[in-house]
Amino acid sequence: MGYLSNYKKEDFRQLSWQEYGKTLEILADKVSDYVLRSNLKVDAVVPILRAGAIPGTTLAYKLKVLRILPVQYKYFFSEGNMELRAILRLQTSELPEKPTLLVVEGNHCFGLTAQTAINDLKESFPGCRILYAADHADHSYQKMSGVEECFYGNLTNETRALSEEECKEKGIFPLSFLFPWENIEEEFETVQGKQYEYADKDSAIKGSELKKTLKL
Repeated sequence: MGYLSNYKKEDFRQLSWQEYGKTLEILADKVSDYVLRSNLKVDAVVPILRAGAIPGTTLAYKLKVLRILPVQYKYFFSEGNMELRAILRLQTSELPEKPTLLVVEGNHCFGLTAQTAINDLKESFPGCRILYAADHADHSYQKMSGVEECFYGNLTNETRALSEEECKEKGIFPLSFLFPWENIEEEFETVQGKQYEYADKDSAIKGSELKKTLKL
């Protein structure tokens, strides 16, 4: 994962709540327009915590959906490895046999976390319909499998797959966004492949399910 060396602290630009709110409005309009045109009934919004909480709740209100059923996945770093773990899986008893689910992510980079969540939902509900939404998504990694439609509020270059010139041509910010609720220390350690010391890290890992291990 040599791309990790491409990140510098000064590359992060803090988004204001106003800027983030405008992107969220764009995303909400895209999703609600599609749901209306397709005459869909969304059975539940499934935010991927932590980052999917704010856009997920916003979309649930926009679509007048009461059920918000979160899942949580997280990367942990140890001894040259990056482990994707499921901290919280969806409680299946509250949904119909073949539900329509709106899965919501915050900042979608490579999309592995979201794809893992979607695969797990497909396993729990083989006949489900899944819509996928993220407030921000990397331009080079927009495609997802197992979903009916994808919606993005703004496209980014988080993975640095695009050159600065390509970003300029496409109107994309070439570096990284820091969201209004995020702190630079946590985000920078994460993109460097270092483990941030969360207050409940050990207990979270202990109660989680290992989904995938990647070499750094």
